[in-house]
Amino acid sequence: MSISNAWAQTEARLTWLDNRFRVDPEIEQITFVVTREQSSQSVVLVAPDGRKYYANRHPKAMSWYSDKGMDIISINHPMAGPWQALGKVSVNNGIRFISNVQLQADALPAQLYQTEVLKFSAKLTQNQQPLLLRDYLDRVRLKVIFYPLISVLPNQANDSAPIEVGQFADDGQEYDEVAGDGIFTVALNVDVEPGKYRVEIASTNGVFKRVVEQTVLVYPAPITTSFVQSHQPLTPHSVNIEAKADQTLAGSLAAYLVVKQPQQKPTIIQQNSRLQQSHLAISWPNDAQIGKAWWRGWAYVTDSLTQRELVFRLSQQNYTQVAAVAVDFSASLAQQQAKRQLIVLHEQQQQRLFWVVVTNIVIVISVLVVLLMWRRKRAVQSDLIVPK
Repeated sequence: MSISNAWAQTEARLTWLDNRFRVDPEIEQITFVVTREQSSQSVVLVAPDGRKYYANRHPKAMSWYSDKGMDIISINHPMAGPWQALGKVSVNNGIRFISNVQLQADALPAQLYQTEVLKFSAKLTQNQQPLLLRDYLDRVRLKVIFYPLISVLPNQANDSAPIEVGQFADDGQEYDEVAGDGIFTVALNVDVEPGKYRVEIASTNGVFKRVVEQTVLVYPAPITTSFVQSHQPLTPHSVNIEAKADQTLAGSLAAYLVVKQPQQKPTIIQQNSRLQQSHLAISWPNDAQIGKAWWRGWAYVTDSLTQRELVFRLSQQNYTQVAAVAVDFSASLAQQQAKRQLIVLHEQQQQRLFWVVVTNIVIVISVLVVLLMWRRKRAVQSDLIVPK
């Protein structure tokens, strides 16, 4: 299924010495691709009625992209008749023009999931065939932009801040299959909050001004991921992935992890859930090496409602492995010994003080007893004296 803005299209190449070319009345939109001599200024475009247009001065109905050695000029509803490009136009490449370009884009699923990644394509065609003008395609920049739709009043909506979620490429890298085949592909990373969005597929650099719009709903991801780091050498690290049973098919969960531990090369761990299960527990040993570590990967599961295969990127998670902490009891033992010595010393001092007091009391009592006995003895002697 596709959504398109279509126009009948033709392509021609002009190498006339005076750089003139004729536009027919039935053409609704035309793009001139003018190759210039290197380091030369942009051309001046002269309309059939004699009006001149410049790269920095032209009407809104015209878009002008100027690059090193090339001008790409698009005009809506061009005036019929002979046009002319004034400047140092390359004799070898001349002037090419494309009229009534068609933009086609894949239809997004009506229901997307947060953090989902999916392959999404768009293409420019001429006469229902891919447009293969490489000089033009290399300068087309298509983006996918999500506009949150916030309800203000019934039957009304307000666009919030746009979110760019991907850029198309026709370079044969990543999800793009063949470079220069006119098919632009993007790994669409739906990293937006759940809600309703208006999605635009549009060119942003003025080479190609066409927009395809769709409306989608983004739901919370049907999987949850948690990481448990081990702090003991004999206990492994683990990643637990749980799929919601009411949204996904049991037994369809699979995962691909890349794990990098300190002083080791990255290793790959792949695992899938057993029949009728909706969870995975993926683990790897804690090698007790000290340093920075990380893991990242992908999770795969099948949507139970639409049978659509879902792909989720598991973002890189960094963690640090540290040496086991050995508790030093020597300091506390020394403190305890010192405290016990102080207690013993205090007890000894208390005992010494006790005995000093006891000794003093005994001495005082002894002195008092001696004095008392001495006084009694004198009293007895005085009673024995015979009076004269």
